Amino acid sequence: MDLKAVEKPLASIENILSHFPVNQPCLIETGQTLPIAARNGTQPRKIVFLLSGAMICALGEGEKKQNLAIATGPSILGLGQLAPSGAIAQYEAIAPSMVYSVTVDKFIKVIEENQLWPDVMNIMLTIVNALAVRTAACGLHSAYDIIRSYLIYMESETTCSLKSRYTVVKYIQTFSRLSRSIILKILAELKAGDFIEMERGRLVSIKRNLPDRF
Repeated sequence: MDLKAVEKPLASIENILSHFPVNQPCLIETGQTLPIAARNGTQPRKIVFLLSGAMICALGEGEKKQNLAIATGPSILGLGQLAPSGAIAQYEAIAPSMVYSVTVDKFIKVIEENQLWPDVMNIMLTIVNALAVRTAACGLHSAYDIIRSYLIYMESETTCSLKSRYTVVKYIQTFSRLSRSIILKILAELKAGDFIEMERGRLVSIKRNLPDRF
């Protein structure tokens, strides 16, 4: 399985959102971050509904910070907190985003009252599958394998408009530990071999099948 094969469970997301009337949505500007819960535990844990826009999910800080995924509206963020020791993720807006939040307790109450756990599980399993595929991509044996995987994903992805939003180098570095020099070297050779077309650092298209080996 690859990333393009992991489909967003839109029906389950919309079904859950229909049970939570939006009262006061909040606009998160590009570059602003959205912590799901306070680190000191003094504020209620919250589930966040991303109504529109796009946010990147990360765990950790500094050199240990790891970007995990890009979420686009509509999405439900923070479901990991349903576990007893759920991790506190940080979300950064990469486009203006409208969000609305409820406490974890209220979320669970509405889910139980309306028997929506199958939808919650469908969303969580999709997230797990996407993270597993992305982790597998980062664990490939060579830098070329990783770059090839992400180029194919960028070419096929349409929801986040990745090709216009990111340069290839920035996107690959967002989700991998590869150095800029290695990425640029491999991209240059793929361009020289007429495998890809790029403009101002952005992927225009994959012109022919990328070789399995580099």
